[in-house]
Amino acid sequence: MAKRLRPFTRERGTLNSVVTGTFVVFAFLVVFITITIYVTVGVAINRAQDQKGPYKLIRQKENLVRERYNRLAVSAGLGSGGYIEVLDANANVIYCSNLFKNNTYDKEEIEYIQSIDGGSYYSADVVYVGDEVAGYVIHKYSLATTTIDNRTGEVVAMGGGVSGVMILDSNKNVTYSTMDNGVTHISDTEFEYMYGGSEPNTVLQKYEFVTAKGQKRTLLLHANYSNANLRAEYKRILIIASSTFALCLLILILVFVFRISFTIRRPLKLLESAMLDITRGKTDTTVAYEGPREFVEIADAFNMMSTELHDSEKKRAAAEQEKQKMLADISHDLKTPITVIQGYAKAVADGLIPKEDEKKYLDTISKKADGLSELINTFYEYSKLEHPEFQLVRETGDVAEYFREYLALKYEELELVGFNIEPDIPDERIMYSFDKMQLKRVFENIISNSIKANKEGTTIIASMKKAGDKIIIRLGDDGVGIPKNLRKDVFKPFVVGNESRTSGQGTGLGLSIAYLVVKAHGGTIRLLDEAEAEGKTIFEIVL
Repeated sequence: MAKRLRPFTRERGTLNSVVTGTFVVFAFLVVFITITIYVTVGVAINRAQDQKGPYKLIRQKENLVRERYNRLAVSAGLGSGGYIEVLDANANVIYCSNLFKNNTYDKEEIEYIQSIDGGSYYSADVVYVGDEVAGYVIHKYSLATTTIDNRTGEVVAMGGGVSGVMILDSNKNVTYSTMDNGVTHISDTEFEYMYGGSEPNTVLQKYEFVTAKGQKRTLLLHANYSNANLRAEYKRILIIASSTFALCLLILILVFVFRISFTIRRPLKLLESAMLDITRGKTDTTVAYEGPREFVEIADAFNMMSTELHDSEKKRAAAEQEKQKMLADISHDLKTPITVIQGYAKAVADGLIPKEDEKKYLDTISKKADGLSELINTFYEYSKLEHPEFQLVRETGDVAEYFREYLALKYEELELVGFNIEPDIPDERIMYSFDKMQLKRVFENIISNSIKANKEGTTIIASMKKAGDKIIIRLGDDGVGIPKNLRKDVFKPFVVGNESRTSGQGTGLGLSIAYLVVKAHGGTIRLLDEAEAEGKTIFEIVL
């Protein structure tokens, strides 16, 4: 049983649209993953700085407030070589984690050290006149200040902006200021503090806090950024981010490749399986496929080929069966008269027949030989008509006049066997290119069948008319008719009125020959149904 296709639209775009759509989704996901990983890395780095950078120290609020400075994880927060100093309200160093340092500060200088919490910092721009320094412009920024959330321990940012401007001359004397701080000169040390201090590979920042006793303190953080303090954490973050991105990209590539591969391989596998089924003899196999238009068209073409192959195979099997039946029928039709001829001839030759009966036996042998010759001639004509190289000998003439002359010549023969004839042929000329001998054979075979099958008094009916560019010829009789079980098979070889085929009434090839001749003329022949023929046996030929 053939696998039928589902009756709805099976096309889902073209192969190009499928590939393009898949690639667009792939590209979008790559961009999305890249942005997501980039943001995540930024957050991770900021958190690492909070947890392992200078912020690690200012998070230890309890130790700062209670002045337990020796408990602060200085190396973990500031790196190897980093250290802290704690100043009182007068900028005196009251604690230093590095015993080899002996720095001194004054209150004015502390102002220009950048706050680690983003409270404020200074920025200096150099003003040139030609190639010489003419002065400086210093901006004070109050950035987004940060505080520690006591509940979560997270650093919380606040808003800020430019809060003051100072203009200096080339000697760093203040010539203009919007800050009411009484400063008239900026020292070199203060300039260095604006840029993170003067110590190599070290950034100086400050953090102001109040102890449990209400004393103001300033924590100076000398962070060493030249060593691997945060590098290991950064490296870990980058490795994780890179690995995650590579894994996601690999998964996307595999999905993309699988999707494209599935789109292409699936119809090919279906076609391969269907072809194997056909090679195994399942010629009714079809492919039910939904997908890109190109593959749907290929599947449809395969199904069409498979259907035609199946129909061709059925016709071939039927033709083979018909051939076997024909050979059996030919053998039967030849065997019967040959058996009679052999038997009678042997009887005469052996002297078994009385002299007075020899002529009767010889007449029977002669008649059987004539019948056998006619049968062989009929087989020959039928096989000649079925040969692919058979060609009609056409002549253009008045087919109406030709039919009229044929019936006129046939009139006497019909009268001798007691048959009547009712012709209805127009007087007008009907021109047509036809093979006179073969068309006569069609008329002969139809009338011969009527004579063999009917009794005296039967009327032969013959008519012709022009219908547009078609010529319609009707020929038949008003006799006993053809059994219903044989009407659909009358043009098949060896079909006769008597199904037992023992009556000797013809070879059963007459109408088959008529069918082949009409077909060779490009026309059709059919037996009218009983309603159309009004109970008569009428064959209609359309040329």
